[in-house]
Amino acid sequence: MSNEEIIEKLQSIGIMFNKEIFLKDIEKYYSAEQISENWFNIFNVTAKGRDEDFPFFAAWVLWERLAPENVLSMEQMADLIEEGYQYLNDNKSILACDKWLKVWEGIKYRIRKDFNTLEYLDKAYCGSFDIRYFCQELESELYNAGIDDPKYFEIRIKYCKEFLHYFQNEDEELIHQIRRAIIESLVRLNKLEEAKNECEKLILDFPKNPWSYIAYGDVYCLHKSEIYDAVKAIELYQKGLSVATGKEEKEIIKERLKNLGKYNY
Repeated sequence: MSNEEIIEKLQSIGIMFNKEIFLKDIEKYYSAEQISENWFNIFNVTAKGRDEDFPFFAAWVLWERLAPENVLSMEQMADLIEEGYQYLNDNKSILACDKWLKVWEGIKYRIRKDFNTLEYLDKAYCGSFDIRYFCQELESELYNAGIDDPKYFEIRIKYCKEFLHYFQNEDEELIHQIRRAIIESLVRLNKLEEAKNECEKLILDFPKNPWSYIAYGDVYCLHKSEIYDAVKAIELYQKGLSVATGKEEKEIIKERLKNLGKYNY
């Protein structure tokens, strides 16, 4: 149906559609479903039977057609996320990330200055997807895309820096993970001095997190780079081992030390 046909149909069932008001509504509401529910609240909607679903689908389609590109409905985001997973099923990480990066742009549009964690957006989108899980999946999959095309390591760094800027008071573990992703990407791009600087900052901010030292040790040995230094890596891994409390973390560090000839079992 054309926009005109959709609007005419809405009017025939009692919904007095106004484009100006609709464009304000998409700033106020997060989903087409919410807009549809609002129409049912403010208008005397006469739709019966199958036509009762029409306002929802009309709001969805008109949102896609009339809204600015980065103003995405929750339904559009869910579709893009699903399309991304379909690409992953075919091992097409780049295409999956391209879909998910559109979702990220939509998320960014909704961020207000008073946001500093994901809590508010988590509540807004919980009926459709888990925003924390999505953000972690995007970070992880951008690594795989970077293996196929290094420019995605640059994109991963940009994404991670944006995340840290917007959600600086987010869960400490997630912040640490995102910062390690930046370091990992810098190493992959052979920007080793930048990676070392980021590692120094990470240890300064999280001195009791063993992964701070693991990340730094990995810079010196994991990718056999031009700054390969097994002695320095061992020193950092041992510092990580000294602050590690979890069994899994200790085993990970010991495995790295074993690979460098430091531990024998």
